[in-house]
Amino acid sequence: KQWYQRRVAITAGREINKYEHRIAEVKAQSNCLDDELKYAEKQLERLKKTNVYNAVFHIWHEGHFGTINGYRLGRLPTFNVEWEEVNAAWGQTALCLQSLANGTGHIFQKYQIVPFGSTSYILDGENKLPLYTNGGLRLFWDAKYDQGMVAFLDCLKQFLDFLEKKGSFRYPYKIDKSKIGDQKGFYSIKLHFNSEEQWTKSLKYTLTNLKWALTFVVQYKLAKTSD
Repeated sequence: KQWYQRRVAITAGREINKYEHRIAEVKAQSNCLDDELKYAEKQLERLKKTNVYNAVFHIWHEGHFGTINGYRLGRLPTFNVEWEEVNAAWGQTALCLQSLANGTGHIFQKYQIVPFGSTSYILDGENKLPLYTNGGLRLFWDAKYDQGMVAFLDCLKQFLDFLEKKGSFRYPYKIDKSKIGDQKGFYSIKLHFNSEEQWTKSLKYTLTNLKWALTFVVQYKLAKTSD
C-alpha cells in the first residue's frame, strides 16, 4: 500500500511539474504576445501620424521652376524642359489636388479633375480639357491646353477658399481667373500670348499655393487623429 501511494505521489508530482512547466510556457507566450501587441499598437500610432500626402507628394523648387516629385513644371528659353516632363508634372499636380479634395470631402463645382498620369485632364461637362501637350505647331492653335490650365487654377482656388473657411488657413498668392500673383505682379497661366518666363512663374506660384494647402491638410488631419 505504501509503495502504491509513493507511486501515485511520484506520478502526481510529475503531472504537477508538467502542468507548471506548461503554465510557465503559456505565460511566456502571453508576455511575448503582449510585447508584440504593444509594438503593433505603437507602429499603428506612428503610421497614423505619418501622413500619406507628405509621403506621396513632394513639392519644392529648382531655381525658376516649381517641382513636384522631381518633375519641373514649366519651360524656359534657357532650360529646354521636355514636354514629357511637364506633362508628368501636371499629372502629379492634378493627382495631388484631387487627393486632397477627396481626403477633405471637397467637391469641385463645374469641373472634374481626372488624374491619368502624363495624360491627365479636366472635364467641363462633356468637354475634355487636357493638362498635357506634345508641343509643336498644334500648341499654338489649340486653346484647350490653356483652358485646361485655367480650369485647374479655378479648382485650386475653390479648394483654397474651402480651406480658408476652416479658420486659420491663408495662402501666399491670390488667384484672379487665369492669373496668379501678389502685390508685385500677376502672371497668366495661359501659354498663348505669354512668355515662357511668366508662364513658368505662374506655375511655380500655383505649386506653392498647392504646397500650402497640402501642409494645412496634413496638420488638420493630424489634429483630428490625436483627438
